[in-house]
Amino acid sequence: MATGSKKSVAPSPIPEFVKSNVQEVLQSPMADFTIRQLLGLLMSSTGAAERKIYLEDSPEDRPNGFYNRALQLGSIPVDIRVPRTRSGDFRPSSLPIRYQRGYSEEIESILMSLLASSRSINAAKSALKKMGLSSSEQDLERVATALIEEMELRNSRPVAPDLIALFADGKYVELREGDKLRPACIYLVVGLGLDGKRHVLCCIAKPGRENLEAWKTIFRGLIERGLRRLMILVHDDFSGLLPITRSLFPTADIQLCTVHMQRNAKAHLSKTDAVEFHKRWTSIKSCWDLAVAASQFQQLCDHFVKTYPAWIAELRKKHEHYLAFLKYPEETRSSFSSTNLVEAINGQLEIMRRNSGGYFHSEDTLKLKLGLAVLSLENGKWHGPAKREQLPQLNAMFHARFEAEA
Repeated sequence: MATGSKKSVAPSPIPEFVKSNVQEVLQSPMADFTIRQLLGLLMSSTGAAERKIYLEDSPEDRPNGFYNRALQLGSIPVDIRVPRTRSGDFRPSSLPIRYQRGYSEEIESILMSLLASSRSINAAKSALKKMGLSSSEQDLERVATALIEEMELRNSRPVAPDLIALFADGKYVELREGDKLRPACIYLVVGLGLDGKRHVLCCIAKPGRENLEAWKTIFRGLIERGLRRLMILVHDDFSGLLPITRSLFPTADIQLCTVHMQRNAKAHLSKTDAVEFHKRWTSIKSCWDLAVAASQFQQLCDHFVKTYPAWIAELRKKHEHYLAFLKYPEETRSSFSSTNLVEAINGQLEIMRRNSGGYFHSEDTLKLKLGLAVLSLENGKWHGPAKREQLPQLNAMFHARFEAEA
């Protein structure tokens, strides 16, 4: 697992207010403490003291509450409250390396594989018992908790102010709630940075069907988390979403997913006409010039308008958003014309869904599976920069656009 870099303060004597906190609790009439509870209190107070010192040296940052974490101090399991800041740059020096909780990378890898293939955390524990490895249940619980915490923190961390591209898509799943299954939508946003690195910036499961208010909250959240300049945003033609993204990102190209468009063509057109549509579209997307492509797109619409007037009217109205990818280098067009980058996560989730019996057994199980899918991509296939050869050209386009506007 990637550990990331965090700022921390150098170890120092325990501040007086930490000592007084501990003494006050110990001297209270309710002070029936175990060693485990005392260690947890001491580490939590020390972390809070470290944050206080850090914020004095970093006035531009702000405190951002706490999150709970389980640690293993020798043979003693300890629960602590870890302080965090809005920038995400602070990390108490009293914490061990991220995700390291007293077990080796080999064991961690085995536990993560078990979690990925099991229907739920309890099913994974049951498998450990059957293998005679009941002592590893606590380690498995810690790995699962760390992944769930990471998914929650991922949706609030600061975002780079400048991005080449955003890819957004929703995926429908079913969650078990008691004896019933309820629908949920996973809202996924992947960012492509100026360094070519791909990161999942938002991965939130919300009950019910996909809806505009949720997308509006998510995109506004990205702006509040620091996003300022974006070159292209790719999403599907979900009803009402285009006006929202155009207003929130007025300087970005908004590209509607062409893969979704071709699927819609199969649904709206006869089989013979769908084949003809596909041939014409294949010719359009290989055009060397945007003006030529726009002309051919209008000819495509003219060809089908009498038979399918309503659907073709929608295509005409949004033609510039189906062709925006043609502004970019030829080698990047296949990536910028669809939401297939997000499909890499959806594909892994689909495998996990099938392995779980066709649905996810709880909200925490879904968060866990999302964490495993994202971690597998970012530490594997997405570890290096994408479009390495085209990055200088994409960066030049980015700076030319925004420097000209400035």
